Amino acid sequence: MRHENSGTIRLLMLLFAIASLSIAAVACGSDGDGDGDSDDGVGSSSDGPIAKIDATERIYTADDIKNTEFFKTDDDYDVEGLDGAVAAVYGFYGSDPYKRDEYEARFYADHAAAMAQGVDFADEATGADAVLLKDIQRWDEGISDRRQCAGNGGHHSGKCDNPKYFDYIVVGNMVLMCQGKDTAESHQACANLMAVVQ
Repeated sequence: MRHENSGTIRLLMLLFAIASLSIAAVACGSDGDGDGDSDDGVGSSSDGPIAKIDATERIYTADDIKNTEFFKTDDDYDVEGLDGAVAAVYGFYGSDPYKRDEYEARFYADHAAAMAQGVDFADEATGADAVLLKDIQRWDEGISDRRQCAGNGGHHSGKCDNPKYFDYIVVGNMVLMCQGKDTAESHQACANLMAVVQ
């Protein structure tokens, strides 16, 4: 009787170990979104839903963003003073008209120009260290669209020079700044728009 119980215990322990290893293998093998990289070069990175830099050779135009379903263009900016840029668009995207994120897309001749000239300007306008004062920022066209107010806990609007875009991505020749309170939220907003850009 004792011999049968120890055999049963060993079998149960072996089954438990196999089940534990199977669960661990499935958990480690999953990337969370099941997508991987997409054919258009915009893929996931280990840090979030979309790559921060995508060196695709595709040349995007303002119309690629403006003609995207559910994108509402609010302004075509004058790019004078935005070194190397050929166009810049500000607008909103989302299928729910009451819950849309805001975006600023800047277009350059090619990926090299976006990296060499666009990234520096985007760094200035995004993130916790963004400086959104007209007399400090080098390109102030649309600067009020890049700001948002943070309440002070009362009924007053509080400080209104906080960055609306916490981060951006570079996809080919386009620098896309996306609304969010942190990098993860901004990158998710970028991924949401880029998933539907044709």
